[in-house]
Amino acid sequence: MPSLSPRLALLCSCAALALAVPACGGDDEGGGGGEPGGAAAESGSGTDAVKVGMEDIEYVPRDVTVKQGGTVTWTNSDSVTHTVTKEGGPGPEFDSGNMNVDDTFEQTFDAAGKVDYVCTIHPNQTGTVTVE
Repeated sequence: MPSLSPRLALLCSCAALALAVPACGGDDEGGGGGEPGGAAAESGSGTDAVKVGMEDIEYVPRDVTVKQGGTVTWTNSDSVTHTVTKEGGPGPEFDSGNMNVDDTFEQTFDAAGKVDYVCTIHPNQTGTVTVE
């Protein structure tokens, strides 16, 4: 049986490595894929860290679940200014202030229950955090 030339063997090895590398590594943020709308940002996820994006004058996703003591991080990926302002529910009040493009705001939730929040600039832009 003929053997592979050294050049072809090297090419095959590089191709195999290239296919394996994207599957390696992980997310340092605890399972959200690093992007708004990632696995940790889905409703009902009940994780320690959740990410929410702001896109097209909406929170994405609108409703999330976080464990008690967990943190939600909002990132403004929209072309307009937004806020993240508590409207009701357990725990302390919070307000991000005006968030421009690429700004982030982080809030830790220690009290169990449902927390409603709104963008005070766009009152139809609402969301909820359920703390378990």
